[in-house]
Amino acid sequence: MPLAKLFGGDIHYEINGHPIKSQSTPVIILKPLSRGPVGVQPFISLLSENFTVINYDQRGLGQSQPPLNSGPVSMKERATEIFELLDSLSINKVHLVCHSTGCGIGLSMTDMHPKRVSSIVLISPWTHADNHLLKMQNLRVSAAKALEPLDYFRFNISLLYPTHYRRDHEEGFSEMELVSQNLKVDSKFISEGLIPILEFDSREITHKVKCPALISFSTDDQLMPPWFGKSMAKDIPGAELLVFKNGGHMVPETCTVELASGIIKFIKEYHP
Repeated sequence: MPLAKLFGGDIHYEINGHPIKSQSTPVIILKPLSRGPVGVQPFISLLSENFTVINYDQRGLGQSQPPLNSGPVSMKERATEIFELLDSLSINKVHLVCHSTGCGIGLSMTDMHPKRVSSIVLISPWTHADNHLLKMQNLRVSAAKALEPLDYFRFNISLLYPTHYRRDHEEGFSEMELVSQNLKVDSKFISEGLIPILEFDSREITHKVKCPALISFSTDDQLMPPWFGKSMAKDIPGAELLVFKNGGHMVPETCTVELASGIIKFIKEYHP
């Protein structure tokens, strides 16, 4: 991955599909932080057959440098780091494809610089820390503190992926278990990562979104249930819906082809 040398911390990124051209509007992926045995690359590859796709690592994750300040990083700060990356690449406008936490980052981008966002796709979103989300996220922190690494991995996977997908990819998940049992679970890191999610309230932003928006979720998502996506679709003027039944929380990985096809159709409808 190339390295963008930035004041706030270097960011690693990669360009998939066609090279970036002046006046072009690429897609940037605000990807899932968790991964299953298949991962998000097949999803990115399908999008890159039609668009220039930018995949990057958030500061403090992957190969990107940590933020200058330690501790929780707000959605607005995460949005700012993306704008810094785009500026370094001389990119003025982008299509945003956001998953889960990325939805809060993407919505923050539309709020900060709406003219720089051509369209936004919100996958498995949340609106605010209601009673359900608060309990579920706190449960994840408690599990990280109490469970051995292997048991925490199994707990987290059961929360994110539907049963049929875990059965179909049993061998791959078993291989991941072998790796996870030797990794230390950092409950402090997990807790600090959840704080910005619980503090963010999209209802302050969604009614102001002017660009085309596509909202996608699965009705069996245990972490961020469908009522979030339905509420968001009502708040964003003209928002479209793409709903799945058996995708769990990790829709880019569990419904790869159907989701990518829907996004491609959506973007081309507004930007042929």
